[in-house]
Amino acid sequence: MSLTRKIKSKTRAIQGWIMLYFGRATGNQHLESKGLAGRPGNSLGQRSGKIRKMFKH
Repeated sequence: MSLTRKIKSKTRAIQGWIMLYFGRATGNQHLESKGLAGRPGNSLGQRSGKIRKMFKH
């Protein structure tokens, strides 16, 4: 994975965590669910990256 893709992936993950916890703190269920969907491990891009690493070795 290129450096720019890694940076984009990490920023999306951080943004998801922020939305999740901010939604919980404010009681905003919509924001919490959007953050939950953006959590690390839930995105297809991260899963495909892990699968590629498994088959590289």
